[in-house]
Amino acid sequence: MVNRSALLLTILAVTSFTAAARQADARRQAFGEALRARTDTLVAAQHAYVDTLVKHGGNATAGALRTLQATVDSLVRAAADSLDGDARTKLRFTELGMRTTLGVMGYPVRGALHELLGTFEREISALMGRSIVCGGCVSQGQFNRARDDFAAQSDSLAQVNGDSMATLVEAWEDALDDSVVTFSDSILFEIGELKQDIAENAREHTSHIEILGTYQSHSSYRGRDNGVSESAFGPSMTYHHKSGIFAGGAVGWTSQPTPGPDDADLSIGYEFDLSSRLDGSLSYTHYWYSDSSTKPQAVTNQSLGGMFTFDAEAVTLLADLSYDFGGGSGAAEFTASLDVSRDILLPGKTLGGTLLVSPTVSATWGDQDERLLERRLLRAKKKIVRSVKPSSIFGIMAYEFSFPARLHVGAFSVEPEVDYVIPADVLGTGKTLINKDPSSTTPFASATLMVSLTVE
Repeated sequence: MVNRSALLLTILAVTSFTAAARQADARRQAFGEALRARTDTLVAAQHAYVDTLVKHGGNATAGALRTLQATVDSLVRAAADSLDGDARTKLRFTELGMRTTLGVMGYPVRGALHELLGTFEREISALMGRSIVCGGCVSQGQFNRARDDFAAQSDSLAQVNGDSMATLVEAWEDALDDSVVTFSDSILFEIGELKQDIAENAREHTSHIEILGTYQSHSSYRGRDNGVSESAFGPSMTYHHKSGIFAGGAVGWTSQPTPGPDDADLSIGYEFDLSSRLDGSLSYTHYWYSDSSTKPQAVTNQSLGGMFTFDAEAVTLLADLSYDFGGGSGAAEFTASLDVSRDILLPGKTLGGTLLVSPTVSATWGDQDERLLERRLLRAKKKIVRSVKPSSIFGIMAYEFSFPARLHVGAFSVEPEVDYVIPADVLGTGKTLINKDPSSTTPFASATLMVSLTVE
């Protein structure tokens, strides 16, 4: 009887334990399903939020594009009388580049949003993995508290992630607004530049007289100063006919070796446009120099020149070619220089006019003929060694860094300039030529000031 009672009690205990275990398993299963359901809901909500934010940013982009187009249209209409077809086409190309920039601004933001979405999915999955274990949870109350803790932590993750996403899109929208303002200012500035170019081009193709005064603190030619640090000043006058033909003359004074008149010249030439970006000029010049002149170019008295300018948008390329001859030596020198400059029109008005700065880098190549070098040495009162077979070489002669500026006020222009000249391959004894060129072998600086008046 006793054994039967003990067996019944044992069976009852096992049955109760099994029922309790089944209840705990059911609670744990329900708990896990609740956590997974909440995780899926939050992940889906984050996906939907990303889609909403991307759509919102897309609408902001479309609005920015409409605003930019309306602004450009308005500015172009306002300046229509001052712009030609080429200028309007150029502005539209600029606008196209700006529209492209606005259109792609959202690409990195979309990428960052999806990266945040992926981070959120990994973090909430890790949180669920830690929470679903719920070690020690048996009663329904324990599972409920664990579920509430998971809900609070997962909601916090979703909130932080959502705030980060919203911040990205707000920054995207702010960047769009700022870009539209910047681009509008840029278009307005470019219109000013184009109007200035068109006005200057119109003046160039109108018959006019240009009166120019030039001062140079350290006169040089092809990077050579003949060993004399002299300043030079000279007025000039040139008549430009609307056909492109021009003619003019100039006189010059120097400070060394004796202050006074040094040279004069007369020129005639032709200016022409090869395209909207390429123009050029050809010229002939005859020079007269005083007997005391020590300028390096005083050993010849005639020159043929050609100058070609190409507007490459970002920079301006200028090729200057000259062939100097005459003077009785029977020798001649060819010179070629290449300038690369960047024109920068400063916004606003300066002293009532426009201010243009043009940082420039130049390189000069040329002939160096021994017969002309001997004549330069004689003019500089230097000793020479007569060469039985005079030779001539061609090569790099100088590098130059310049910072010219041009202030244009009505018919007047003031152009200060600072130059830093680096002579190259200055010839000396023991090199290709017998005689030593007395010109400076070390870099030197020079300041130039030009003041001009245009009379139409």
